[in-house]
This record gives sequence, structure tokens and C-alpha cells, in this order.
Amino acid sequence: MKCDMKRFLILFLSLVLISGSALAATQQPEPEAWVCLKCGQVSDGNACIVCGETRGVWTCFACGTRNLSGACMNCGLEKSASIKQEADDARMPAAFSAVHYLAAAGDPVYLARLGRYYEKGIGVAQDADKAADCFRKAGSAGYAPAWVYLGRLYDAGVAVSQDYSLALECYEKAAELGSAEGYWYLGSFYEEGTGVQQNYAMALDYYHKAADQGDADAWMSIAYFHLHGKGVDADPAQALEYYEKAASLGSALACDYVGYLYMTGSLVPQDTAKGIEWYRKAAELGNARSMYALGYAYQCGQGVEINMEEALRWYEKAAMAGHANAYIVWNAFSK
Repeated sequence: MKCDMKRFLILFLSLVLISGSALAATQQPEPEAWVCLKCGQVSDGNACIVCGETRGVWTCFACGTRNLSGACMNCGLEKSASIKQEADDARMPAAFSAVHYLAAAGDPVYLARLGRYYEKGIGVAQDADKAADCFRKAGSAGYAPAWVYLGRLYDAGVAVSQDYSLALECYEKAAELGSAEGYWYLGSFYEEGTGVQQNYAMALDYYHKAADQGDADAWMSIAYFHLHGKGVDADPAQALEYYEKAASLGSALACDYVGYLYMTGSLVPQDTAKGIEWYRKAAELGNARSMYALGYAYQCGQGVEINMEEALRWYEKAAMAGHANAYIVWNAFSK
């Protein structure tokens, strides 16, 4: 009898252990997905399925040391600081892994940046739907530029179906969050009558809201309205004041245009010295047309003494900045 009872207890305990093990096996959590900081791809498990890097390993942005703990073992830089520095690298391909990592953590700024990677196909396959999803999530988290990015997707209609109504809605959401760009795009829609009834008064109101935040493009638009009398009385003097305002805020296009006005005597008395000054400012901001104009000025002696060496220097700069005619001229005279 005791033997039978002992056998029963052994069998019972065995069944409990087996069933417990089976239950534990079925309750194992799914491996948590993580973003590899070496290649930027999503993996699970303890090693990246793409490059093989160990989970959690990161390379210090300051000194290049590989680490696993929360601070660099060589220079002491915190992991979070290193990743952010890498994500802010101006070279988009180099920053991808860190951007993806921070986006996966829910940071709306980097979520929007990840959307730009998907939009352009940098570091990942181009995917407009994923880009739009990133922009929408970042915008919903209160990051205004993301709504502008999404609006431009629908506005351009290159990677997604063109939808002016959705674009307008996105720009409105950006404007509600105080985005100067959002206000500017709304102004452009009402100026052109894109998806809405054309309304110069509303367009000008939106441009002023953007300009009040220091938006140079908005001042350019306001100047254009006053120059051509769109919704206001034409006032060239007022237009010039607004163009100069845009130029003072760092608009390369405005600097170039003001330079052109002074060089040609349009709207203002001709003053080639001032024209050259504005062209230089525009060129310093990367404007290829102004670089070309400076080359021409030095070649022909407009506002400066003739200096072919200086002319060729500016033609070369303009050519490298993408000005087609500048390359032709530089190539012809540099031989």
C-alpha cells in the first residue's frame, strides 16, 4: 500500500513539473525588438540579424570606443549624449542608425527625421507610406515641422497621390502649433487658389503671421504683393523695404534680388556698388546666380575694376554651385 502511494506521489509530482514546464514555455514573452546602433536595422534576440552586432553595443561618437554600459569606458561620454550627437550629424547616411534608435524610443523630432529618410530612401528603401506614418506620429506628438513635411508630400504628389485638401489640413495643423512655415504654405495656397478659393487678403494675412516670426520667405511674398498690387495698392518703395527686410533675415534669394535691383536701377536709382555688396551677401549664402553675376561684374567692370582672375574665381564657384552657364564661361576662359 505504501509502495502504491509512493508511486502515485511520484507520478503526480512528475505531471505537475511537466505541465508547469510546458506552461512556462508557452508564456515566454516575444523577444523585444530593438534598433541596432551599428547598421540601424530592427532586430530581436541578442544579436543583430543583419550585421551580427551584439544587442545594446554602441560606439562612442567622441572617441570611437565600443561600449555596452551606459557610459564610454574610455572617455566617459554618456550613451544618450553620444547617440544624440551622432543623430545630429549633418551627414544623413552616417546619422541613420542613431536617428532610427531615437525615433523608436518615441522622440518626435527624430521620428520626423526618420520620415525624411524613408521619403528620400537614405539608409532604407524609399517608402512614402512609412514616411507619412512617421510624419503623422511626430505631428500628433506636437512637432509642427512634421505636419509641414507631410503637407509637402501630399502637395507635391510625387511619392503619394496628390491631395491638396490633405496638404491644406496638414499646413493648418502646423500653423495651429505656431509654425511659420505652416502659415507661409497656407498663404501660398490662398494666393494661388490651390485647393481653395483664391483670396489675396487671406494670403497676405497668413504671410504676415509667418513674417511676424521672422520668416524671410514670407517677407519676400509680402514684397511681391506690394510690388504688383495683389490685394493692396502697388507700392514699389514699400516692396523694396520688404525685400531688404527679407535679405536682412538671411534670404539668399532676397539678397540676390536686391542686388539685381541696384545693379539695374529697377525700383531704385542705379547703384552698382550697392548691387555688388548685395550680390556678395547672396553668394556667401550659397546663391549661384549671384556668384555668376559677380563673375560677370569682374569680367566687364560693373561696379568693380576689371579682374579676370577674380571673375574666373566667381565663375568657378557658381559652376560648382550648379550654374550651367557659369561652367561654360569658366571652361572657355580658364584654358
